[in-house]
Amino acid sequence: MNERYDKSVEWMLLVLGLGMLAYHLVSTQYLFFGAYEHQNVHLAFTLVLLFLNGMRTAKTRWSAAVQGGLVVLSLIGTAYVYLNIGHLEEVIGYPERTDLLVGILLIVLVVEATRQAWGITLPIVAALFVAYFVFGHLLPGQLYHKPFTIEYIVSYLSIGLSGIYGTFLSISANQVFLFVVFGALLGVIRVNDFFFEAGKIPGRVMQGGPGQTAVVSSALVGMVSGAAVANVAITGSFTIPFMKKVGFKPEHAGAIEATASTGGQLMPPVMGAAAFMMASFLGVPYAEVMVAGIIPAILYFWGVMLGVQFLAVRQGIRPPSESIDYGLIARRLPLFVLPLGVLVAMLLMQYSPANAAFWAILLSIALSYVGRETRPKLMDLLRCLAGGALVGAQIGVSLAIVGLIAQTLITTGLGNKIAGLVELLSAGNLVIALVVTMLVSIVLGCGVPTTAAYSLVAIVVVPIIIKMGVDPLSAHFFAFYFAVISALTPPVALAALAGAGIAGANYFKTSMSAFKLAISGFIIPFVIIFNPVVVLRPNDWLWAVGSMIAVPLGMTAFTAALYGCGLTVFTRLERSLAYFTAAMMFGYSMFRHIDHLPLEYPMLALGCASFVVLLRMQLRARRAGAAAAGSAAGPVGAGRSSLTA
Repeated sequence: MNERYDKSVEWMLLVLGLGMLAYHLVSTQYLFFGAYEHQNVHLAFTLVLLFLNGMRTAKTRWSAAVQGGLVVLSLIGTAYVYLNIGHLEEVIGYPERTDLLVGILLIVLVVEATRQAWGITLPIVAALFVAYFVFGHLLPGQLYHKPFTIEYIVSYLSIGLSGIYGTFLSISANQVFLFVVFGALLGVIRVNDFFFEAGKIPGRVMQGGPGQTAVVSSALVGMVSGAAVANVAITGSFTIPFMKKVGFKPEHAGAIEATASTGGQLMPPVMGAAAFMMASFLGVPYAEVMVAGIIPAILYFWGVMLGVQFLAVRQGIRPPSESIDYGLIARRLPLFVLPLGVLVAMLLMQYSPANAAFWAILLSIALSYVGRETRPKLMDLLRCLAGGALVGAQIGVSLAIVGLIAQTLITTGLGNKIAGLVELLSAGNLVIALVVTMLVSIVLGCGVPTTAAYSLVAIVVVPIIIKMGVDPLSAHFFAFYFAVISALTPPVALAALAGAGIAGANYFKTSMSAFKLAISGFIIPFVIIFNPVVVLRPNDWLWAVGSMIAVPLGMTAFTAALYGCGLTVFTRLERSLAYFTAAMMFGYSMFRHIDHLPLEYPMLALGCASFVVLLRMQLRARRAGAAAAGSAAGPVGAGRSSLTA
């Protein structure tokens, strides 16, 4: 491929990305089309942008020509839908021959675009479900469904304005896309400097220095970007080398960044695309999901910060105290706080997510041009916005293919059959059902976008948990958390893979270290189920107050026991005491009136008492260690004094 060709494709990507952004910005203020027309325009931009990106990365003329052909076919398919919306609504289930061909074309285009954007895993999953739609009538027993004609199947999967079109693509077009672009703006308006400096503050208080900087800066980036791998790329490029420089092993540096960046999808106000799906499933405003996610996210990052602290203690890492540029923090703070404040305020005032993102984007761009040192070059800004549109297109096509899967589950009744299987396996036991849900979420998340993994579990398994008496919000948060954490879970662990790549570390060691650091992410979902106060839905205020004490202390004790250290390295007795403390605290938080006995308050008292004993033992051990170090240094210091004299 020659330089002229590359520049031409780059310009086409830039123009199309900006055109997609402009359309979505204006559509928040003016209603151009109906719901299906709007989704179709969004899909057209998505497919063309992704296949143009394929032209840019093509290695040969032949593959570039194929990608160009896919661009043309995308335009033909979506143009046909746009011009025949009324006709297609009239013939749902019974399409004509041309409708059928276009419907098959759209399915193939969406599957291929997903493969290019996310790899082969999600298309394989979709292919299995579509194959069941086509051939399920040949299967015996419970998996049997009545036969459907190919026209009926294709109509319901695409051309009949369901499947590809519908709830999932609508969420991408109306909510997710502009939030993704808003997050992408971080890369060009110099807010990263603010994140890095602000992240140094906890590093001066807690051991681990740059490790704590990575956790805090990634949490701040995640508040607006909501994408694990993107977070690793944004913050890891400067935090990982810094961590390695002060003594963290490469696999630990990569793991810290991956774990913190993954948590960005849990941190309000954005929380990643899957949180918008949750609001849709629950039928509540997104602001309600955002507010409910605050305490779980704080607990997650508290657990990660503790893990970094104890890892540093265990390895004897004592980095020098970092100087903090408070002037830079003050200058950059408005760039972060004002757009975020507008976003949160508008969401709480029940404005649509797209409208809130519209004003946040405009305000971010305007503020970046106020100060001379933060003013981006025009081309850098345009490329950043177009890059954000490309990421939004990648998420959009993943939601389109999830629509195929969801429609198969609904039309064939497979969703009810899988739910019945889960119910059978759990034998009506909530804990077993939760474990099954956890495993399904993690397995689906292996190489599959968080949004897709969460959506599938929310459709199939979450209704079973709700049927067992769990609050719907808690049930969906449970599935959401494990879909997010799957980015750190071997064997795929995409966020850990990105962190290992930057750190130059062994991938498996990095993913295992990240798994350990993210242990709070495996505990919090169960706490959410059994203790609704965590999502701000308390049913007993006395128990709620106790929970606000028990959950953080339990998380602290369990993380310390896992790493075998607190203020100093644990003895065997101290480690056992830490595990006992965690058991009592989590017992209070999650299990009330076991066998109708009021055990929770004695458990809280025992947990607090054992935590105090453990803390006193650790303080004594640290004083003894400091005294021993001082006495060992004494003669050397005296000798130096005499030599100087």
